Amino acid sequence: MKLTNIIILTLALMATTARGGDKVTIGLIGDSTVAVQSGWGPAFASRFNDNAKVLNFAKNGATLEALSSKLDSLLKLKPDYVLIQFGHNDQKRYDTKEYGKKLQSYIDRIQKAGGKPIIVSSVVRRSFGKDDKIVSNMVKNSKYSFKANLEAYAKAAEAVAQNNSLPFIDLYSLSEAHHNAIGRAASMTYNFKEGDRTHFNKKGGQAIVDLILPELKKVVPKLAPYFTATKDPEGG
Repeated sequence: MKLTNIIILTLALMATTARGGDKVTIGLIGDSTVAVQSGWGPAFASRFNDNAKVLNFAKNGATLEALSSKLDSLLKLKPDYVLIQFGHNDQKRYDTKEYGKKLQSYIDRIQKAGGKPIIVSSVVRRSFGKDDKIVSNMVKNSKYSFKANLEAYAKAAEAVAQNNSLPFIDLYSLSEAHHNAIGRAASMTYNFKEGDRTHFNKKGGQAIVDLILPELKKVVPKLAPYFTATKDPEGG
């Protein structure tokens, strides 16, 4: 049998299996840019068929450290895969070395529970410089002591994924390129509320998921048969 025929047959069997009743549970854990209220998590969930269950355990203001016990709660539900995206708040509290150690702890615990971790670097903040390009800046204030720019945490996440031979989605680079391409004005139409350049309305959430899903299909092709063909019509 020719190689092309084998590939076609394999993909057909995968699609049939997903439609025929095999279930998959996907966990999401991260900060507010993933969470239900103002993140890409709801749009992500809307792009899977009825054989997939998406459990969103992300929380506003969360760090890897702060959500450690919530990971335990998620793992009790036995997810098959867990997407991990942190950095926005970790950046304010500890350096990339500590971030890497805490991310490694998540990986170890997910694998011990029988799940498969998928590492996702942080989506960018929609901060534009004078050249109308995204900048990874640090806004220091009396409440937080920023340890490095957000890009450094994205690179740290990638390094941990590589060290563990895990699927990695470089959402930082993908979202940076996307916003640079559409420009400042279009980017601001994603704001959760006026002036909020971090969180997403429905349109923004769907746009970010449009970046995630093609990469997810590449790094975890077994999930592709569970994708829906169309977006949530309310997503913009």
